[in-house]
Amino acid sequence: MQRRGRILCTATALVLLAAMSATARQDIEVLPEEARLVPEEAFGTRVLPAPTPHWIYVLDVAFDNLVASRVNIFDGDSGDFLGVLHSGYVPNVLPAPNRREVYVVETYWTHGTRGRREDLVTVFDARTLEPVAEIPLPQGRALIVSKQPVAQLSDDGRFLLSFNLSPATSVSVVDLEARAYVGEIEAPGCSLVYPTGARSFSMLCPDGSLADVRFDASGTAEVVDNDPFFDAENDPVFEHAARDAAGRTWYFVSYDGRIHEVGYDARGRTAPRESWSVLTEADAAEGWRPGGWQLVARHPGNGHLYLLMHKGPKWSHKWPGEEIWVLDPEANRRVARIPLEEPAVSLAITGDDSPLLVTLTDTGVLSVLDPGTGERRRRIEGAGVTPFLLDSFAP
Repeated sequence: MQRRGRILCTATALVLLAAMSATARQDIEVLPEEARLVPEEAFGTRVLPAPTPHWIYVLDVAFDNLVASRVNIFDGDSGDFLGVLHSGYVPNVLPAPNRREVYVVETYWTHGTRGRREDLVTVFDARTLEPVAEIPLPQGRALIVSKQPVAQLSDDGRFLLSFNLSPATSVSVVDLEARAYVGEIEAPGCSLVYPTGARSFSMLCPDGSLADVRFDASGTAEVVDNDPFFDAENDPVFEHAARDAAGRTWYFVSYDGRIHEVGYDARGRTAPRESWSVLTEADAAEGWRPGGWQLVARHPGNGHLYLLMHKGPKWSHKWPGEEIWVLDPEANRRVARIPLEEPAVSLAITGDDSPLLVTLTDTGVLSVLDPGTGERRRRIEGAGVTPFLLDSFAP
């Protein structure tokens, strides 16, 4: 009897639902035409305006979900969120010099967290944020927490250079115009990529030297070793460095606060110039040190270096910066100090004539500063879950 009762209840419910549905249809049909709502599905893709040098790209490697990183894009002038590029495992992001494209070097697995591994350069349209091309990297790529020198563009923007660690060290060369992988340049023991010309770059080596690499459009390369320019055992340099392309100089910062200037000629051959300390005796006594992730930037107009600094013991090089020190590399001295309201792990400065100085906290807060006065113009929350790097388009 209980089973029969359940069947009767179910049947009754179905009859009621059918009756309600029929009634609803009848009610709609008796409405006048102008009162009827016809359900429609409509969607589209927003096309962004032409990018400006003040667009800020925040790479969020998303430690909450490493296989699905994000690139969040903000307008530094208004603080508005513009859009997001979805990317793979610990990517690198490179805005194209022509501002029409953004290149993302990324890794996927066919089943999300397992399966066949795929390494590629994805080309995104800078305005629609849609992928327009994919270029496979058959030699893979170095899977380390995202750093700017893991992948870089040649000075003319034609080639993308991606560092490999398998565990042998090499660099993959990608022709962005042809949308094609060119080849692999082997550089035993040396790491990362520091462009020095349209067909040249340097790599950091474990003895404290740089290896100079010249290559042609076919990927054929010449690698030349150099003498050490810093003490790799006692005072190593940060991997993130600042560059003066016009003056042909790279500025490497050591853990103890020395600036190592390395010049390079038209053929991409490097020559260390000088090193100098950013610290006075009083600074050193107070415990000031460089620290953070993307910790140094240079503006091409005023020539100043901007460096994150904090108070801490030796080997506290990953601590966030409490201040930004503004340095004049011509005079080898500090010219200003900018206290930060919130300690920052990364900074960048836009390269235009009216630059913005931008800092990033490890909690995803962007601060847009006036580089001349240090005044904070705006604060932007929600820049990422675990953001690391900042970038912008060239002016």
